[in-house]
Amino acid sequence: MSMTETRPNNLLPAPRKDGLIGLWGRIVHRDRQDYETWLEERDMTIITAALLRLNERQLNRLGMSRATLALDVEDLAFRAKQEAEVTLDILRLVDDAPEDRQDPHAPPRAIAAE
Repeated sequence: MSMTETRPNNLLPAPRKDGLIGLWGRIVHRDRQDYETWLEERDMTIITAALLRLNERQLNRLGMSRATLALDVEDLAFRAKQEAEVTLDILRLVDDAPEDRQDPHAPPRAIAAE
């Protein structure tokens, strides 16, 4: 049986994974909202660049076109944001709904999600 210690000797925090571009974003955009906007723009650019690697047939299968790819990605993000807001509103309404159950020990009702 070995008596060596199994934990690492250095307890320094792990280096950041976002590298130089993340440092640039944190320095230039010190305001939280500006930084979030910059992150969103960066992500949209990365997504668009990844989709540009697909050929036209593959893009058509996704319902997109190379000619309008930037607009398609922007529309996709807009719809995702709208759906997230609607989902939060629904969950808020369900949580705030008065309890009309007769049995206090009955499990809460589950809501089916799409």
